[in-house]
Amino acid sequence: MARFAKAIGVAFILLAIGSAHAATLIDFTGSVSQVPIDELFGDIHFGDTIQGSFSFDGTAADLLPADPATGVYSFNSPFGMTVTIAGHSFDATGSLTIAVVNGFIDQYTVLVNSAAGDLTLELFFQDNSGTALSDDHLPLSLPTATQRDFHLDLQGFDGETQIDGQIDGRAAQVVPEPGSAVLMLGGLIAAALVGKRKHG
Repeated sequence: MARFAKAIGVAFILLAIGSAHAATLIDFTGSVSQVPIDELFGDIHFGDTIQGSFSFDGTAADLLPADPATGVYSFNSPFGMTVTIAGHSFDATGSLTIAVVNGFIDQYTVLVNSAAGDLTLELFFQDNSGTALSDDHLPLSLPTATQRDFHLDLQGFDGETQIDGQIDGRAAQVVPEPGSAVLMLGGLIAAALVGKRKHG
């Protein structure tokens, strides 16, 4: 019984840790709209599929609380963005900033810089009707927008690659960490019960 109680206690601690640092993960897709002629890889072309995701703490506080129309939210590793284009993966986890502007024209920007400073990934959403955002709070999904831009800037040994794209209107959203913690809790409880039956 003591082992069972100990297992439950550990499980709840892990659950609390997981919930405290719960990450919101947003997936997005799109297509390449512009790529330079001297593109570094040589095999990324107009129309290629963009698949990506970015993660952040959905409970983060606004860094500009005194401004009711503008929200700025900043994150460090392990939060970041990963993008795949034409089989090439780009991963930036140095710093991530989300900016929200709720005004006559609504804007939503996700800007990620790699720790090495050689890769920048950006999403820029703009709604000209001003109805996509109701306040400057941190959205937990991509807002609707008339303009949905993607930008990649990579500094490499062989030169620089800049790729622009358009993001699709819909995006999938998942919240993985609390779910993982719940699964871990269930596994520990099951293991404790099995151990209790063997010794009971």
